[in-house]
Amino acid sequence: MSEETNQQILAELRKLRHLLYLLLAVAISAAFPAVYRGFVHGPSDAGGWQAVNTAMRNQNFPLALSLAKILVDRQPNYYYGHSYMGSIYLATGDVTNAESQYSQAYQLFPNEQTEKDLAAVRKRRAMPDISGTHR
Repeated sequence: MSEETNQQILAELRKLRHLLYLLLAVAISAAFPAVYRGFVHGPSDAGGWQAVNTAMRNQNFPLALSLAKILVDRQPNYYYGHSYMGSIYLATGDVTNAESQYSQAYQLFPNEQTEKDLAAVRKRRAMPDISGTHR
């Protein structure tokens, strides 16, 4: 194979990796039971989280992250906010910050789903990337 062909293959693999992150983030966010959402944040933040959801659906991750940070700063002890920020970071490929946010979420409200999310991110961080280094 030529170097140009190798570079094209690597470029396609990188695109697929980002798509995988996005799909994983969507799957994780869909897995949160609605009852936990209601428990974790009050009605005063419902509009704020709706704006985060809208930004995520539109794949505007920088906006989603900045809105989520504002909400988490207002209510730092709500696990849902940290969990959602973990999903956003994961969608952008920032596995390190995703792990940090899921870890905070689990410390605040240990539950099976958050434990699974954290384990999945840690497993992902342990996997070598295309260059052969760990994340």
